[in-house]
Amino acid sequence: MLSEVDMFISNYTLVDPEIYQLWVDGHSSSEAVNILHQRGICQQTNAPLELVASDILDHYRTYALLEKLLHTPTKLASEQLAFQIEPQTSQMLIEMYYEFDDDLYANYWERK
Repeated sequence: MLSEVDMFISNYTLVDPEIYQLWVDGHSSSEAVNILHQRGICQQTNAPLELVASDILDHYRTYALLEKLLHTPTKLASEQLAFQIEPQTSQMLIEMYYEFDDDLYANYWERK
């Protein structure tokens, strides 16, 4: 019995800002697939939905591993060795992770 395995190996950690924002916003990988499908990602990339879903799941796994480092931004930016991340990507990850949701922020202060 043969099984098929898809594998991608890279030196640098790839971050898709759109997928990362969906992860930061708390969407599950399934929700992210549906959102991006509605935005026309399959037509834009000419990729089947299964491939898009697999790619998004890979991104989500990476973000879950990075999350521990995001709790201490200095480690992500300079001290960690597990991920090869370009400085501008590291900065983007930190800024987007700690960015305030304006609506949530406004609702919080209205209740106080």
